Amino acid sequence: MNLFSILERAAAKWPDALAVVDHRQQITYRQLQAAGESLARGLQQAGLRQTDKVGVVFPRGIEDLVACFAVARLGGTVVQISPASKSAEVAGVSKKLDFDALMYSPAYESLIPRDQGEAPQNLAVERFPVCIQRSAQHRTSDAEREQLSTLNAVAIGFSSGTTAESKAIILSHEALLARARAEAEHFSIREGDKILYLLSITYGFAPPTTAAVLSGASLLVADAGAPERIRQLVADYGVNLIYAAPLNYRMILNKETSVAECFRGARSLVSTGSRLPDSVLDEYGTRVGHDIVNRYGLNECGMVCANLSHNRAKRGSIGTPAGCDVRLAGENGASSHDEFSGELLVRGPGMFEGCASPWRSREEFSQDGWFRTGDLARRDKDGHYWIIGRIKDMINVGGLKVIPTEVEEVLLGHRDVDEALVFGVVDPRFGEVPHAKIK
Repeated sequence: MNLFSILERAAAKWPDALAVVDHRQQITYRQLQAAGESLARGLQQAGLRQTDKVGVVFPRGIEDLVACFAVARLGGTVVQISPASKSAEVAGVSKKLDFDALMYSPAYESLIPRDQGEAPQNLAVERFPVCIQRSAQHRTSDAEREQLSTLNAVAIGFSSGTTAESKAIILSHEALLARARAEAEHFSIREGDKILYLLSITYGFAPPTTAAVLSGASLLVADAGAPERIRQLVADYGVNLIYAAPLNYRMILNKETSVAECFRGARSLVSTGSRLPDSVLDEYGTRVGHDIVNRYGLNECGMVCANLSHNRAKRGSIGTPAGCDVRLAGENGASSHDEFSGELLVRGPGMFEGCASPWRSREEFSQDGWFRTGDLARRDKDGHYWIIGRIKDMINVGGLKVIPTEVEEVLLGHRDVDEALVFGVVDPRFGEVPHAKIK
């Protein structure tokens, strides 16, 4: 299976439908497929081959999506790098993963390391300029190529998981397709939908973008810090679904309060990341007419849970399982309707395949086949899950385990507190005690 097939299907089924609109241009599904094919041919002519690892640095939107599909078409593995990175960070990830090539927009040439690489080539690609710099020799070993081929890998993303060290997680064509299907099903993404996408780059073929291609929807890509552009996109195309991080939603309120009103016609506003404060939820509820949906996911698993409940008592919950099986460590056969707390464990068809540099199997991060997220969660009697902290963040106060987020919830309940951060500080009597920063 190759993810490029979903783009071929979309181009055949909805050739003239709008696929993507970004800050510079728009593209139909027929044009998106043609651009992906053109770039894939250019990469092949430049000497890239199947199972090569390719780092890509492009702005969010059409160029970024075409680059990912072109690498997939070639049978390579794409590693997306944020254009907000520093040159030292690009050099570091290139060295860590032994890229066979870096592909980038000419606008980001200053980020590209020049040591041990061939002279950059300009590729003749439809619609936008592309540069590629190959390594002096193919750096992916034969053994690693065999592993990537066996796993049918198409992307490598990054996640810190339960440790401070960033892990390079391997994602297969099948896993990313499963994530796209779960996303499309859970949020009812369908042909003709307009999806406003405000999230930053995380890894190639992020579920909302791939779900759009799978369903024949249109992606409207914008920056949350550009309220006028958001308002113009919604006015020109309409909006059915919005994907944004909590910071994005807050920026929109802070920068231009009138933008929120243009979301009133949307079916769902989806937030992924940390929980939004009740004050922000209340303001969007007043301006837009419905709550923001809390979506909980991990790079290792894709979407795990989503809170589609309209019950205000469930605010703050990550909701119920969506596309994954979920349980809590230590429940040992307890009913799914019992109150229970423990580490959140996940399994499902969208799971990552393992980690690279160094190579580690998924089983090393699992417990009896269940991935250990490192998040502490509570399940209420209605089957809704609530994140209550991280295992590594628990504060040991004289043997009593204090979860910072529970203290933060108390602080955020005060009308004069907008933000709260609780952390442990060494104490000679108790070992650790909680301290807090508030705003």
